Amino acid sequence: MQKKIRFIINPNSGSGNKQHFAEWINAQIDKNKFAIEICYTDAPGHATTLSLEAKQLSYYAVVAVGGDGSVNETAKGLVGSETALGIIPTGSGNGMARHLKIPVDFKKSVSLLNYSQIEKIDTLSIDSHFCAGTFGIGFDAHIAHLFSKAGSRGYSTYVKLVLREFYKYPTHQYNLVVDGKNIFIESFLLTFANSSQFGNNAVIAPFADVKDGKIDIAVVKKFKAIFAPHLIYRMMNNQLQGSRFFETMQAQQILVQNKGLLKGHIDGEPVVFEEDVKVTINPLSLRVLVAG
Repeated sequence: MQKKIRFIINPNSGSGNKQHFAEWINAQIDKNKFAIEICYTDAPGHATTLSLEAKQLSYYAVVAVGGDGSVNETAKGLVGSETALGIIPTGSGNGMARHLKIPVDFKKSVSLLNYSQIEKIDTLSIDSHFCAGTFGIGFDAHIAHLFSKAGSRGYSTYVKLVLREFYKYPTHQYNLVVDGKNIFIESFLLTFANSSQFGNNAVIAPFADVKDGKIDIAVVKKFKAIFAPHLIYRMMNNQLQGSRFFETMQAQQILVQNKGLLKGHIDGEPVVFEEDVKVTINPLSLRVLVAG
């Protein structure tokens, strides 16, 4: 009996022409195993609506065709259910797909579904928000807010913003309560990670494991501008753990104490908080399709 899969295509993710996506999916997917349908999002939040519907209809899987924002929206509707999340990465960074070792080549990622298996992974709750991969309130959040307002999407736009802002972004001070312990942090970048990277192999949490029931807190401390190339090189080559400007710790629950407007990002999408922010782990709460 064929298993039902719904593909949700975000026509606005990343850059490039999306007109052949449906054709490629139909050509690569094993029709003996799967009965497929293809949907397109037309507004923010639409992917969550479509995945919730598929879950209620007991679909085997829902596949997000997009970037980390699309993965977040799709997974939000599936968390805690028997319906699995699949990913065809077509975004600017594709951090979750890269962490799960899903090919960023479109046709290869579709073919992987034919021989995939289901694994359970953790997710995060950021107050009432769902998070699949990373939540940040430092430089990464600053870039996410600028990127959302940029005239064009894609990797080149992201890199230009990072290079333009990296040398002038100041450090900030944060008060955290980490598993009940008060911690003061001054940092350039502060990320709460389930998965290891922002995308494009920029690894911010080298020890993050999506199945360990822990949140990785990644801190890039204050540094002189002369060390910026050193930090960028280490992040892009999964070597941050060797830098004296990097610290990491793990927790199951974190409270970010906040008295003003706090800019953040959740899976690359900008958010703003006006009060304290509670970060918690939801162990093994999402079923995902990975290589078999």
